[in-house]
Amino acid sequence: MSEPATAALTVDSGFATVPDSAWVVVSGPTLIGFYPVVSNERIEADEGLAVALDDFSYHLSVAMDSLETYGFTLQLRGGDTLWMRAGTVRSRFVRAADSATVGYVFTDTLGRRAALYGVRTYVDLVEYAHEFRRTGAVKAR
Repeated sequence: MSEPATAALTVDSGFATVPDSAWVVVSGPTLIGFYPVVSNERIEADEGLAVALDDFSYHLSVAMDSLETYGFTLQLRGGDTLWMRAGTVRSRFVRAADSATVGYVFTDTLGRRAALYGVRTYVDLVEYAHEFRRTGAVKAR
């Protein structure tokens, strides 16, 4: 498993060109799952990617009720860049080029952020959510 990353807040004037539909509105603790945007042909040709995307989707769906009960909003976004808006503060997260293509970003209205790369189990996701709420960070397991 890869180490969790603490992502720096990035703010710039290029945000004006981002369509409204791309923004994740952060109004409390939020977990954003990110994944690559790929064609069905690529998924069919890459068994490892197909398994990773299937596992990613499964674990998020199983964790969803527990995360929502704990006050987290769950968002899914395709692509390498996440656009976040908390009140008037806008920021982005860009997936590290040398990282796994799927992962998770925990964030909140205080601007705290922690990124995890690779598929995590639903148990891990719930434990990370509790840790992030308490500390604003996550430690590798």
